Amino acid sequence: MKTISSSFVRLLKQPLFWLALVLTLVAISILVNLGMWQLNRAEQKLELQNMLTSNEQQTAIRLTDFDPQDKQDFYGVKVTANLSPLAGYYVLLDNQTYNGEVGYLALQLVRAIDGRNVLLELGFVAAKSSRSDLPDVAWLSQNYNREGRLYTRSTNPLSSNLMLEPTEPARIQNLNTDQLGEYWQLPIESYIFQPRQAQWHYPQPWNPLPMSADKHQGYAFQWFSMAFALAIIAIIWLRKALKSTTKESL
Repeated sequence: MKTISSSFVRLLKQPLFWLALVLTLVAISILVNLGMWQLNRAEQKLELQNMLTSNEQQTAIRLTDFDPQDKQDFYGVKVTANLSPLAGYYVLLDNQTYNGEVGYLALQLVRAIDGRNVLLELGFVAAKSSRSDLPDVAWLSQNYNREGRLYTRSTNPLSSNLMLEPTEPARIQNLNTDQLGEYWQLPIESYIFQPRQAQWHYPQPWNPLPMSADKHQGYAFQWFSMAFALAIIAIIWLRKALKSTTKESL
């Protein structure tokens, strides 16, 4: 026991030991935090799924009666609306895919009868072969007086800036309604209206849960497993280091 104790003391005096220990603890901490983050995301996805199911079962309300401040969980809420298109207020959201094609999500500004300005999603439009050539879009030119559903775009954690290109129509990299409102000098609601109409002329991707809660839980298990494996490797390394130091002291 005295030999092991002295060997451990000698090991503690080695700078490389402390460097390896700190790096190992930092790596394990990062892996555990990633696992906890994935579990948190799984819980959020379960809540979102329950919210979507509940909203889908609800009767459509009038958009003029909808207030996002009163109803926080409005993702997928069904509404009826009388919307008038505003000519010239069009954007193409870049880097979208649908059925293996790359293109844009076409959105245009419309006005409800109570005066609120809302982005209406026309749908997916395939890109042309040359990036400098923007696709031709059949923008809505008549009033839309039907049912739709509301949603918000998830925020990109790396960049949420609009990054608008003054093309015709404008091309954007992220949908930031505040910055878009500043560009157009008009107040814009934070949610998007997606028409629900049979035989709509553009496909409308609806993927509110791109990754299920089960997948997040699976990723969490992987991160925790890696942390556990790293801890086992560290223990094995420590035992070998103690044996080596013990032999040197004999």
